[in-house]
Amino acid sequence: MLSSLNNPNVKRLVRMRDNRARRKAGKVIVDGWRETLQALNAGLNLQGVYTNEDEIPDEVQSRFSDRLVPVTDAVMDKITYGQSSRGVVAEFDEPAWGLEQLSLPSNGLVLVLDQFEKPGNVGAVFRCADAAGVDAILLTDSLADRFNPNAIRSSLGAVFQVPSAAISEHGARRFLAQHGYNAFAARVESSTELWSTDLSGPVALIIGNEAKGLGQRWQTDATSAVQGIRIPMHGAIDSLNASVSASVLAYEARRQRV
Repeated sequence: MLSSLNNPNVKRLVRMRDNRARRKAGKVIVDGWRETLQALNAGLNLQGVYTNEDEIPDEVQSRFSDRLVPVTDAVMDKITYGQSSRGVVAEFDEPAWGLEQLSLPSNGLVLVLDQFEKPGNVGAVFRCADAAGVDAILLTDSLADRFNPNAIRSSLGAVFQVPSAAISEHGARRFLAQHGYNAFAARVESSTELWSTDLSGPVALIIGNEAKGLGQRWQTDATSAVQGIRIPMHGAIDSLNASVSASVLAYEARRQRV
């Protein structure tokens, strides 16, 4: 049992709470049994499971008993994310998920999150995408890490279930064009309403940065066409939270596929 806060392994796990250090080490740190099981089911390579609980999920107990490490409450409080312990911290190798790993259907539905800054919003979009049956998420020039602990928690582990890739806008444009996708950018200034837009084919729905929207990004250019669409707003506020906008767009596209 790990009991000393000065244990080198404890200190290493604490360092992994710094996103830059974690990314440099190529690790993913997961809090909570539900999220841990999602990561395991997605095939991530498990390094260790640190827990102060007696009840261990059967799947973990039977397959990974050699990587189970009991810890004291004090150690759990030290290595956990946020103010409240969730009983388990699991360490995985970061998966090499990029465009090469994406396998899209001919009538696929893709969400593009452009320059997102808040991990909580990224996680909320993944959670919705999983529910709506989105085939992939592209994070273009993202400032938020999909494997940030807050993104993992907000997604309930869906970041491990919805295929994704973090790339540049240029790379995303080229990928979508090569696969015959129609691109639709959510813009408050667009004259085309969401409800009058045909989203039944291979579609990429683009949502902009939480504070600035898309601005001059994702305009039609010589290599690809992008159509602006607008979610109708009937109140005093002219826009929705980025993750809510993604949810509305994804579910309308899913409705048109029923």
